[in-house]
Amino acid sequence: MSIKHNVNGYAVFTKSSDGEKYIDVLNDFFACNIKVIKVFRNIEDTKVLLIDTKYGKLVLKIFSPKLKKTERFLKAMLKGDYYEKLFQQTERIRNEGLDSVNDFYLLAERKTLRFVHTYIMLIEYIEGTELSDIKNIDEKLKEKIKRSIDELHQHGMVSGDPHKGNFIIQDGDVRIIDLSGKRPSAARRAKDRIDLERHYDIVNEVKDFGYYLLIYKKKFRNFIRKLKGKEAR
Repeated sequence: MSIKHNVNGYAVFTKSSDGEKYIDVLNDFFACNIKVIKVFRNIEDTKVLLIDTKYGKLVLKIFSPKLKKTERFLKAMLKGDYYEKLFQQTERIRNEGLDSVNDFYLLAERKTLRFVHTYIMLIEYIEGTELSDIKNIDEKLKEKIKRSIDELHQHGMVSGDPHKGNFIIQDGDVRIIDLSGKRPSAARRAKDRIDLERHYDIVNEVKDFGYYLLIYKKKFRNFIRKLKGKEAR
């Protein structure tokens, strides 16, 4: 179960174990006392950094959404906090024994009511080889990728975007990063399987309700695009 703290005006969530050390890292961040090893992303609203701490390497993500604030506010009021759900789901499935997903150590939020202005996240850094750096993905590795997504679905989560950058091979095992905190509906599980077929030629053998819902939604959207004189996608 996650524990909630208040640090420098931020609502901070940590896991039930080792929470204090990650708050220590957060305080170092507030004091501008962190060592950056690598910048993964640096755009106006999102920064993703690899940092070195007394507890080892961690991924630090800072997200301050700038666009569609009214839309985001309404969604937050109706649907709740996306990243808080992701934090809780990650803790749950890791407690259930699924350690292929990268761990989520700390979530700090500066918010008004349920609307979050700024997110700060500390996430596990996985040493290994990105799938995008492997030229030839053999059948054995494909089977491991498929199994990792199947296990994720069995534990009630989805990837949401299982492209090659979101898998890391560590000591021969498949690790999954950048998961989705959205509800694992039949359509979202089907999208994961369809994306595996698209990216890796891993045949989707499950043609369930979610699969046909996605297929017919796409056909309907393409029909509307044709009516508007646009190319189908």
